[in-house]
Amino acid sequence: MSIVYESSTVVDPLKSILPLRRTLKTNNPILITSVTKTSPSLLNHLHKIFNEIIEEGTTYPQEFFLDYDGFINLFLTHNTFIICNAGFVVPLKFRNLGIGKIMAESFLLFAPLLGYKSCVFNLVFENNIASIKLWKSLGFKEIGKIPKAGRLKDSDKLIDALMFYYDFDEKN
Repeated sequence: MSIVYESSTVVDPLKSILPLRRTLKTNNPILITSVTKTSPSLLNHLHKIFNEIIEEGTTYPQEFFLDYDGFINLFLTHNTFIICNAGFVVPLKFRNLGIGKIMAESFLLFAPLLGYKSCVFNLVFENNIASIKLWKSLGFKEIGKIPKAGRLKDSDKLIDALMFYYDFDEKN
């Protein structure tokens, strides 16, 4: 099994640490590596997983599947900001194995190496208890709440979202 951290920016700072080898709660090994737009089979696989998460409808507010170009634009476009944002998805059949925590810890290692000073997760829906617990356990600060931030699958009710912040220069 592989977990992928994507970066189409200069990855020189990551070359010295990638691939990372980690172990799941089940003691199965995983490999964390990078992916770019030149990895079409892997990107197709990730595109499929993301659309499965949209179909599940409980953590991302998209109401329609993303086509391949929309997926690439969402996850493989970068800017020069010093505050980063990321999205994490774990396929349903691989949940509760510790994959989310490993991805989050890897993110905390990679982002400052890529020049980011802080990160904001600005749309963590309040029903996503696992994500909220994860960010808090890693020292993220809850900095706000967005009322009626989105509608999730099979619901007419708008759900609130929480915002989490992490400063890479502070001990969190």
